[in-house]
Formats: sequence, structure tokens, C-alpha cells
Amino acid sequence: MEILEFKYKKVDVQEIIEVVEKYTKPSGLLCNFFIFKDQLFCEIKREDLKKFVEILNKKPELSFEYLKCITAVDYIDYLEMVYLFYSFKNQWSINVKVKLDALNPQVDSIYEIYRAADWYEREMAEMFGINIIGHPNLKPLLLSGDEGFYPLRKSFEIKWEEREYLPPKKFE
Repeated sequence: MEILEFKYKKVDVQEIIEVVEKYTKPSGLLCNFFIFKDQLFCEIKREDLKKFVEILNKKPELSFEYLKCITAVDYIDYLEMVYLFYSFKNQWSINVKVKLDALNPQVDSIYEIYRAADWYEREMAEMFGINIIGHPNLKPLLLSGDEGFYPLRKSFEIKWEEREYLPPKKFE
């Protein structure tokens, strides 16, 4: 898609909600919409994620063709995946939140719908220990892969070791 001319338009959040609900309600998807700091959020069930994201991407009236980011948050009692989507056509933005069980966090991959999800999902698997079901290549990005811990979880503890200071040898 080529953008020839860009004009800022005031976004009507209610319009976004109405159009999204137009497609999600007949599909039986339950969406809890709320606004926080002028951002539209939608909470959905983990099982409905892939179907919901496909509606956002495939329906021409919605046209959320751009995945801005995927991140996760550890609330100790549960984890939450947050997906940020944007529609260039409509100049709409929506943040999708999915709650996950803290002891067995797993969610369906959206890689088949958005190829940009590849590294984001790999990072969430590596840093939070979230099992991304259906991802074709969950190999580690930053860690070696055999650590057995997840550095961005609140339960992660840094273990300090006392080491003897050895001054550098002088060159003679």
C-alpha cells in the first residue's frame, strides 16, 4: 500500500468499537473495550486471540494491516500479552490484551497472520516463558537457551556472587 498524501484526522474511538463489534459479535467473540490515556484497549480471551486478530486484519472495513508491537506484563498472579495494531487506511490504533495463567502461560501464535510477530513472539517465549503455540521457530534470540529462568518475570532473582578482585597485570 502506498501512502501518497497524509492528513491527520481526529479519531472517534466509538466508531472503532462499533465497527469491531460489527464483526466480532456475530462470531461469538466477547470483547471488553476500555479507554486509558486516549488509547483504545480491548481485552479478549486467550482462546479467541487468533480469530479476533484475523478479523482485525482480513476485514477491509477494519484493515489493521500493521502490527506495531507485542509485549508482555507480569502481574505475579497472571501474565498478560499486549498486541498493538494500526490501520493506515483508517488511522486507527487498537491495543489487544490477553490474560494468561502465571503457572502455565500459553497463547496461540499470530505469525501466520502477521509475519512481524516472529521475533516479538520469540522474545516473549524467551524472556517470560510464554509457550507460543504454533510458532514455527521458537529458538532463543538473546539467551543461550538452556538457562531455565525467565529474566523479565517478577519472580526472577539476580544471584550475586562474591569474587576475589584480581588487579590487572602491568605490562613491563
